[in-house]
Amino acid sequence: MQFRTRLFLIVFLCSKAAIGTAQSVSISIDSIITASSLKALVQTLAADSFQGRLSGTKKATEAALFISEELKNAGALPIGANKDYLFSFQLPVETKNWGFTAPIFNFQPPADLISYNVVAALPGTTKAKEIIIFSAHLDHVGTKKYSTFYQSPEKGNPEETDDIFNGANDNASGISGLIHLARYFAQQPNRERTILFIAFSGEEEGLLGSKELVKTLNTKAIKAMINMDMIGRPLAADKKNPYITGDKYTSLKKLLNKKLFALAPSYGSHYFKGDPFLFDNLFKRSDNYSFARKHIAAHTLMCTSPHDMYYHSLNDEVETLDYPFMAEVVKAIALGAAGLVNGTDTPRKLH
Repeated sequence: MQFRTRLFLIVFLCSKAAIGTAQSVSISIDSIITASSLKALVQTLAADSFQGRLSGTKKATEAALFISEELKNAGALPIGANKDYLFSFQLPVETKNWGFTAPIFNFQPPADLISYNVVAALPGTTKAKEIIIFSAHLDHVGTKKYSTFYQSPEKGNPEETDDIFNGANDNASGISGLIHLARYFAQQPNRERTILFIAFSGEEEGLLGSKELVKTLNTKAIKAMINMDMIGRPLAADKKNPYITGDKYTSLKKLLNKKLFALAPSYGSHYFKGDPFLFDNLFKRSDNYSFARKHIAAHTLMCTSPHDMYYHSLNDEVETLDYPFMAEVVKAIALGAAGLVNGTDTPRKLH
């Protein structure tokens, strides 16, 4: 069964699956999205036991299974008739992204290298055929021995015995945020649109998971996508605002800020900022871009500089994140996206 068919099956199942959820009592956001619960998930995903979550490895698959279980426990459903949340794709062993053929990995992987995206849904009600996506990438760059071909120069100061790129901020933080958004929206009564929660693999190798998945989706049904990447550390002590890549291309930032200010004025009217790193071309460097190429209002929300000293560093560890800050960011996303989920806000498409 093709994924396009599965997506339409969500709509078929909505009449039954969404009734109980829509009648549920809204639970306080502060009791669902907390600094401690965000940290607990980051600690698990960024643990040495996952060996840096390199796409195509057994450990990355184990991470995908863990995320699937968390989304299931949150109340999100498999897509249509699918019995689980995993969607496989084959990783190439070479890339031509730099204008020449080069290996993706610094070791020779098996020819049938398989990786997994994770997809789960909360069915909508009156606008169930319309889709809102929250996403983040689950993979990182592995270990010093088994890693991606293109490694940034080490800017941190790791211990001599440290050989694991744990990827706490990049991107266990985004996955923790994703799971918490699923927990939150599962408890909200006003879900008119269907929500997809997607954890992509293969992002570090060139957005491979999102490129494969978008081919099988009914992209005309997708009204907006909020991708989360590196949300665990602010730009600086005096710059604690998330920013949205490619913010000038659609009205998503404006809609998020307007709804957030209406629901939680303490955030201010311009909490979500524009992209301050235009020359780094961040809009095209995360999984939102696979969807933006289909003219969807798809953006990545980030908090950390791409020049951060811990970026692709062995020092991207659990203790380097600011969890109270991260909790405020995830709550702001949840509140700001309320209009997207209930169907009252629709950003203009990307042209």
